[in-house]
Amino acid sequence: MDFLDRHIAERVALAMSEAGIGLGQIVARTGLNATSLAAELGAIAPFSVADLVLVACALGREPSELLPIPARVDSEVA
Repeated sequence: MDFLDRHIAERVALAMSEAGIGLGQIVARTGLNATSLAAELGAIAPFSVADLVLVACALGREPSELLPIPARVDSEVA
């Protein structure tokens, strides 16, 4: 998978760890397929927007919190 998929999977896994919530609990809370979610968490498959929103809700997070934060570029205005 690409850079973005890996980083999203890492952020989701970190959020799950911080919340003390495992794969089975996310599956129970969201109704997502365990095999598909495991593939997304392993960055074997990309997270769909719908899955990311469901997982964020199950974790009590905003979906944007599970996305990588882009580097800030400051530009000077003359």
